[in-house]
Order: sequence, then C-alpha cells, then structure tokens
Amino acid sequence: MWKYYLRLSLHSLRKTPTLSLLMVLAIATGIAANLTILTMHSVVSSNPLKHKNQRIFAVQLNAWDPDREYFALNAIPPQVTYQDAKALHDANVADEVVVMRKAGVTIQHPESAELPSAYATRMTTRDFFSMFDVQFIYGGPWSKNADESPEHVVVISEGMNNKFFKGANSLGQAILLDGEIFTVVGVVSERWQLVPNVYDLNNLPFEAAADAYFPFFFSAAKPYQSWGNTQGWSDKEIKTHEDFLQGEDVWIQAWVSLNSAEKRQEFTQFLENYISMQKEQGRFKRSPGYQLNNPQEWLNINNVVSKDNKQLLMLSFVFLMICLVNSTVLMLAKFLRKAPEAGIRRALGATRHSIFFQHLTEAFIVGAAGALLGLLLSLGGLAAVRALYSNYENVAVFNGFTVAAAILLALVATLFSGFLPAWRISHAAPAQYLKTR
Repeated sequence: MWKYYLRLSLHSLRKTPTLSLLMVLAIATGIAANLTILTMHSVVSSNPLKHKNQRIFAVQLNAWDPDREYFALNAIPPQVTYQDAKALHDANVADEVVVMRKAGVTIQHPESAELPSAYATRMTTRDFFSMFDVQFIYGGPWSKNADESPEHVVVISEGMNNKFFKGANSLGQAILLDGEIFTVVGVVSERWQLVPNVYDLNNLPFEAAADAYFPFFFSAAKPYQSWGNTQGWSDKEIKTHEDFLQGEDVWIQAWVSLNSAEKRQEFTQFLENYISMQKEQGRFKRSPGYQLNNPQEWLNINNVVSKDNKQLLMLSFVFLMICLVNSTVLMLAKFLRKAPEAGIRRALGATRHSIFFQHLTEAFIVGAAGALLGLLLSLGGLAAVRALYSNYENVAVFNGFTVAAAILLALVATLFSGFLPAWRISHAAPAQYLKTR
C-alpha cells in the first residue's frame, strides 16, 4: 500500500513542478537557517569539562583597587597577580594547581634557514595536561622538577611537529624558542581541542589550542611577549621586570583540582588564611576576597553564550515557523485543488484513512526533500561562517548533532506542513464533487 501511495505522490508532484519546488525551497530555507544557528549554538553553549564540574575550579582573587570594584564579570578579576599565582602553586594544598598565561614566542628549527615566526604559546604548569585531558601522540608532560626550577623543555602541537619534523617522533629533538634551545618532551594530538576554551576565557573562547607549551615560571626569568590580557589599577611606577612581577597587575589564569569535599574545605581555609595575611600588608581590601568557580559556572560568569546568541537562536526558530507556514499554505492550496479527485475516490470506496495517508506521504516527500536540501545549505552556511570569522573554525562545524537536528526538523516540517492539508482533503464531502461532475 505504501508503494502505491508513493507512486501517486510522485505523480502528483510531477504534475505541479513549480509549486512542488516552492514548497521544498520554503522548508529548506527555514531548516538551513535554523540548523546553522542551532549547530553553532550547541557548540558555543557546550561544556567540554562537565565531567569535572565537581572537581576543578577557576580561582578568582580579589586584590583589585580598594576604591573601585572590578568593572566586569562578577566584580572580581578573572586573572591573578604573579605573587598570588606563585603562592597558590607553592602552597601545595590542592590536588592539582595550574597557573598559566598566553605568550607570543618566536619558534624555529635550529637547522632551518627560514626566519623565525611568532607563535601562540601557553606558559603553564605540568598539571595543565592532566586537568584539561590533553591527548598526546608522543611523550607527555614535563616532570614536576621542571616546574619548580624551570627546565628548557617544551610540548609542541601536532601541527608544529608536522612542520618541523614531518610528523616523525620528535621526542628529544631541539627547537629554538626566542633563540633559546628547548628539548621536545611531548606532542599534543590535533584532536585535542576544548570548545569553548574553558581554561582561558579571558582571551578568545573559540581560538585554536596553543602551538607550544613550556614551564610557566620562565615568566619570572624573562619578559616574554604577552598575547593575553594584562590589567592593573595601581599607579606605582614599573621600571623593571621584577617590579612587574611584584606589582598588582593581573595577567595569570589559575585553576585548582579538589577531588574531595575535605580537600575543598582545606583549600578554602588556605585561601582565607592567605588573604588574612595579605590584608595585613595592605592588600585584599575588597569583599569577597575570592571565589571558586567550576567549569559551568565559569562559562556562565564569562557570558560565553551571550543574550545576542540566545536571541539569534529564537529568531531562527521564528523564521523556520514562517517558512513552514508558507509551505503549509502552498500545500493546502494544492490539495484543495485536488479535492474533486479525492471526492470521486471516496465515492468509489476509498476510505478517509487511505486519502489521508496518501497525501501525508506526499507531504513527507516534500519535507524530506526540503530537509535534505536544508542540510546541504546549512553546510554552506557553516562554511561561510568559518570563512568570514577565523575564530569560529572550531564552532561552525558539521557534527552528529547537525544530522540528528536535521532528521528531527524534517519530521517536524512534515507533520507541521502536511498534517492539516492531508486532514482537510481526507474530510472533503464526496457528494458535492459528484454533483459538480
């Protein structure tokens, strides 16, 4: 029976090609626009560290200007000073401690004749790699000793490994960072990419992972070029790099891992004691003095999914509804023109059920064609977003969610645009059409 319905539906669509195409385009346009926005929203609003929501925390310390509160977020700076970062690291209270910054460093192969190029690097502590589930193809993080007294070791990205070592195992090989020789101890897989970059929302939340990673406390030894944000409030003159390190500028991201309630209580007590001691030195005059935020809270505080994103998503659904209404009107007009034919079939013995499902099959074909075309158009839309906005390369991507959403939208489009017209024609009274015949 379904084959018969399918044959009748295809015959009906071929009889009105222009109208059929308009219905398909109406559905496809709505689905494409909605699917493009919906896919991007699903990535933007995701939490890649939700499995660690109860264990890892971004640390905020409120050593800001005592006369004016911090101007953004939750009125506490998202970054910490060097002296506070070092205190967090040296306390050895948390299960894991990560202090880090984004820096621009020139990198080249020692034997290359090419001029060195500047790359985005992350100066961090070794716990970064375990805390944020970094995947390696070769080697791993540096030793704990390399954090305590910085060693010339580096972890590079798979892309950099391909460029300098043609994809071979580069462990033990040397590269130059700002003219200094560093030894490769690990290569990060290109498959590893947190989207959003929960660990550093102070910079662009959707930018690519760093090209290289090396021990954070080189920051104390050399003024590497900052590619992150540095904010300060003190009017104290800074003449040397040491003055900068001991100053009140905030430029370091800090995270801790606390694997139990007892450990969290212990770390909270440490922070309260530390802030109390710092108050005696004239610091931390604002309240609250600190805040710990799990990954989801950190995403919310940093407003990764802005009000504009949510409004755009709502508008895309409104546009989809408008397109489906247009398709419904066109389909209803077409089916009503076929009412005499349906009336005669009813008079010859066809049931309302069979008339309904025959026309619903036609609506399903239109909906499926519209969904397929909409999926293809959404691929073009996502490609256009990637081309226009380089920072959205990891956001505007085709994924399993896109396919599932396309299937769901196809079903919704079919039911929405086809149910009413099919129901109307199946309830057409055959008597009046027999009289006209």
